[in-house]
Order: sequence, then structure tokens, then C-alpha cells
Amino acid sequence: MRWLKILFSAFILLTVMEACKKKKKEEVIDCSGVSPSYNSDLKPIINGNCLSSGCHNAGSSNGDYTTYTGLKAVASTGTLESRVVTNKTMPATSPLSLEDRKKIKCWINSGAPNN
Repeated sequence: MRWLKILFSAFILLTVMEACKKKKKEEVIDCSGVSPSYNSDLKPIINGNCLSSGCHNAGSSNGDYTTYTGLKAVASTGTLESRVVTNKTMPATSPLSLEDRKKIKCWINSGAPNN
């Protein structure tokens, strides 16, 4: 019975340690001096990763990202940053590069302008 307590304690300790490691690995994206543009920075990222798969085309029930208005809507709710930058669950095929995620986050932080 004592060895079960030791095993259980070790399991809990390892679980907590792993959670702490994951927290330390969180990316810090610095937007100092970065001013991404919707037309020259965001639109190519969206076209190449969100529209090419057919997931977010015009009329899609997943959201229409073919226009500024459609992308601005998900940027305003926090969904874009959460799914693409923070949790990296989108695009579904694989996370975007750090550089692309930085452009998206900094564009959102600057008010998601139509520029």
C-alpha cells in the first residue's frame, strides 16, 4: 500500500512539473515597431492558409475571410487571436510560422485597421 502512495505522489509531482514546463514555453510576441498591413501582410497569410483549403471562403459556415469585414469580425471577438496565435489550433493542417502569427497579433493589437 505504501508503494501506491509513493507512485501516486510521484505521478502528481511529474504532472505539475510538466504543466510548469509548458507554461514557460509560451511565446512572447513583441509588437514594438511592427505595423502589419491588412492588404500587404494579412491578406496573403489568409489567402494561402485559410482560403486555399476551402474552409473560410465566401458563404462558408466557418466564416468568410475573403473580405476585410469578415476577418475583422473574428479579430474583434478575440477568436482569431485565440485560435491562430495563442492556441495554434488554426489552420487545422499546422500552426502558422511565428512570423505570420506575429503579423496577425500585431495587426489585431493595432485595432485591425483596413490598410
